[in-house]
Amino acid sequence: MKIFFLMKNSGYLRNYTSVVRLLAAKGHQVQLGFLKINEIYPQTAIDREVKEISGVSYIVPPKRLWLWRKTAEFVRVLQTYLRFLDTYYNDAKKLRARAAELLPRPVSRLVKMIVDHSPDRIWTAVKFLRVIERSIPLDPYIVKFFKSNRPDVFLVTPLIDMRANQLNWLKCARLLGIKSGLCVASWDNLSNKSLIQMEPDAVFVWNKIQQQEAADLHHIPLSKIVITGAQCYDRLFARQPSTSGEEFCKKVGLPEKANYILYLCSSGFIAPQEVDFVAKWIERLRRSADPQLNRIGILVRPHPQNANQWHDVDFSYFGNVAVYPRQGANPIHGDSLKDFFDSIYHSVATVGINTTPMIESGILNKPVLTILNPQFEDTQKGTIHFHHLVNGGLLNVSHDLDEHLDQLRQILSEQESYQARIKHFIQSFVRPHGLDIECTPIFVEAVENLNQRSVSSSVETVWWSPLVRVLLFPWAALWYLFRKTKLLLKTTRKIILRDGLA
Repeated sequence: MKIFFLMKNSGYLRNYTSVVRLLAAKGHQVQLGFLKINEIYPQTAIDREVKEISGVSYIVPPKRLWLWRKTAEFVRVLQTYLRFLDTYYNDAKKLRARAAELLPRPVSRLVKMIVDHSPDRIWTAVKFLRVIERSIPLDPYIVKFFKSNRPDVFLVTPLIDMRANQLNWLKCARLLGIKSGLCVASWDNLSNKSLIQMEPDAVFVWNKIQQQEAADLHHIPLSKIVITGAQCYDRLFARQPSTSGEEFCKKVGLPEKANYILYLCSSGFIAPQEVDFVAKWIERLRRSADPQLNRIGILVRPHPQNANQWHDVDFSYFGNVAVYPRQGANPIHGDSLKDFFDSIYHSVATVGINTTPMIESGILNKPVLTILNPQFEDTQKGTIHFHHLVNGGLLNVSHDLDEHLDQLRQILSEQESYQARIKHFIQSFVRPHGLDIECTPIFVEAVENLNQRSVSSSVETVWWSPLVRVLLFPWAALWYLFRKTKLLLKTTRKIILRDGLA
């Protein structure tokens, strides 16, 4: 079977390396596509990975101007903004604001007034926009690519990017009758990002919660939703630490025999200014009358995409505190993965605002705590995925630091009593087919079964599509000419500077 797997950027490869390896091992030909190479998975790492796996190749589609790009983006962003006007998202102020920022303010205000938070009006508007979407021509580069390569299966992740640029590829695949599957990359994708704006033939989700989200929030038929579990975490279940507790503490700058709490920092969207909060948290621990808390070690792990604020932070005056790795690190492979795993494994508990490593802490059976704070209300209670951890029983939630210290004290003295609750969450959320059953083979089997599914109907247009295209063309052409002129001026400036310096 020939598979083309398109990813928004190379960083998503870390979520699907095990899938790619197993597909190749079973004799399938896998071609990866990255719309962008980023620092999470640089080209050297991709080259090394691909070189090790027979039957796997990759491409980076060239950046180019497409006449209808801005028009398509507007239609897609507007759909995403509409979803956050639903009453289901009443508390999601920051999610709604993030989508609104991508639209002209008069447009977002007018749309909000028209739909008035009514689900029926919202979905009527969404359906209308999707008719317009079907009127927008296909990208000729993508059509040519699919016709010349002709994969049996087209996989895409995450697809729910705010501007939904990957939709051009899914749209072409459907029109050409290529079987398609959406791979849901993370626990928050279906609730706090874009709508799935075009149905693929299958949607691969982690668990029943995501199955329900795909059905309720995206209107995907249940028959198209496949629960595979979270294959990206398979590597953690059987992994062992690379250091002893004493060796690791020495490495990060804590006393060698210290028990420590691991503070897991969040992304810039969730907690743009986290340093002050962490300082207050540590100060409150140190003022505790309980010697178990006021002397305990603390390791702060900066988020790799939000590490700049930690460069010059000095918590040495608190004593028994370390920040590591100060510059942040993506735990993909090698030393970065070893450090990440060991930091959780050797901790006695983990604390954070709202971050994915909370789930990884649960996989390693560590108690996970969070403090509800007004500073982060919009990205804790105001996000849907946060409540999955709360309602599922993974998180120990406190409303202030005093309650948090009481929880910590109890957890540190009765840690084993929390383990059954943690295991129950991990089984339901991460490994729904069984704690001892790997998810990667289930995912790969689902991809193979996709080749046996009937293909969704092609992207049909309505009779008045040509009229819509004519009406939209002046806008598309003006944007295209503007971008073309801008690029031409930029290129000319570079040539002048180059020749002048020469």
